[in-house]
Amino acid sequence: MSHEPVLLASPFGELVSDPSRVTMLLSLMGGCARPATELAQLAGITPQTASFHLQRLVAGGLVRVDPAGRHRYFRLASEHVAEALEAVALLTKPPRPKAASVSPARLELARARMCYHHLAGRLGVAWFASLQAARFFRVHDGAFVLTKRGIAWCESSGVSIARWPPGKSCLDWTERRHHLGGPLGALLTDHLFSLQWIARRGDGRAVRVTARGQRELARQLALPASVLSSD
Repeated sequence: MSHEPVLLASPFGELVSDPSRVTMLLSLMGGCARPATELAQLAGITPQTASFHLQRLVAGGLVRVDPAGRHRYFRLASEHVAEALEAVALLTKPPRPKAASVSPARLELARARMCYHHLAGRLGVAWFASLQAARFFRVHDGAFVLTKRGIAWCESSGVSIARWPPGKSCLDWTERRHHLGGPLGALLTDHLFSLQWIARRGDGRAVRVTARGQRELARQLALPASVLSSD
């Protein structure tokens, strides 16, 4: 009897085969929690239909429920779910539309977005590359850990903790290059928010670089203006 994993028996493929479920899952990729009514509106379906789909996603382990009084909020079950969704997106060959046909919302996501709790898109890839070029990381047991130089930079910018978590490379589905993921990626991304170098665009996944962030990321990490621009 084979003990190899049976991929066809996994519910994941069936759960992400429905466009409405995919829309709801992608709307949760920024690490936020949303009520069922909002997810229904985003997917363009009735609340009853959304409730059915959410029950399937919860039962399949892709989504979890956070009760808050009389309300229920839905979020991705874990970072592993986000990684699986990114992996599926990577397997899908991206179309090559004319620039004029690409929606502003998609351009914003490609420029800078949240991949669960860490920074992704063109900005995330360039930021990770700059941190590596500055020798702020070393690879240990397959994980990215901060060097003394990296810790000194973090502390000089205002973040200091007793134990620094590891990070990992995460293949970006729009750039086809790596950005920084894992606990370290989430920690440093959160710090960028606290410094007000980056900010969310509305309540979605898209992120913009603030005027302060443009100055400091260019000065400290030599990120080019083409990556830092919010236009």
